Amino acid sequence: MIKRHFLVVALAGGLWLSGCAVESSRNNVKVDEAVTSRVAAGLQYLQQGNPSEARRHFSRALSLNDNSAKAHNAMALLYNYERDPENEERHYKRALRIDGDYAPALNNYGTLLYSQGRYQEALKLFGRVANDPGYEGRGSAYSNIGLCHLRLNQPEQAKEAFIKALRLQPRSVTPNLELARLYYQDQRYDLGWDYYQQYTQRVGRQDPAGLWLGVRLAHALGRKDQQSSYELALQNLHRGSREYRLWQEWRGAQEAP
Repeated sequence: MIKRHFLVVALAGGLWLSGCAVESSRNNVKVDEAVTSRVAAGLQYLQQGNPSEARRHFSRALSLNDNSAKAHNAMALLYNYERDPENEERHYKRALRIDGDYAPALNNYGTLLYSQGRYQEALKLFGRVANDPGYEGRGSAYSNIGLCHLRLNQPEQAKEAFIKALRLQPRSVTPNLELARLYYQDQRYDLGWDYYQQYTQRVGRQDPAGLWLGVRLAHALGRKDQQSSYELALQNLHRGSREYRLWQEWRGAQEAP
């Protein structure tokens, strides 16, 4: 009897605990939904240039769940908007202490580190993002890895990263331009030209750096019509740019006896 009573009590206790777990789970779902809703609203206000309203929503999200990596990442983005890198970094670190695999925070924190010249640190974070098969932005992460390698004077690793970026996002602009630049530097002009053409097909109005690269690639391959076209655009659209001055110096050297 005692044994049987124990089993009945244990079963009843088990049912009671299960009921609490179900209720707790439902409450957690509601809190998560509320946090997600607040973060989404705050991000929308931030995109509209209304940081005070964004802060109100992000603060509410954190008051609902201070252990939300999503909410801390959002608050970090607000500090990014306000040009407060110290607090921005603090919230990224908090987000990653909560969830070390939270890809948006990894990527955003890496971007902050890159902007501060902390390329080796940024590279580690971008690498973790790129290796997350469930993250939709892996192509961008590989592109960021390539940029870090460029800053660290590691051109071969940069090429490898940019090529991986294009496999995931074939229409990406930055990897095509950087590969065109890298292959121009290697004097592999045909390959550089191919990547450059992919770049021009995907970008709207070219910036002076792109046009200056186009001038040199076209010149190296004897494509005079394209060279003239890029030179004209550089002259008409970007006369005050550093690349325009470089082109003038280069043209003078080309015309010198």
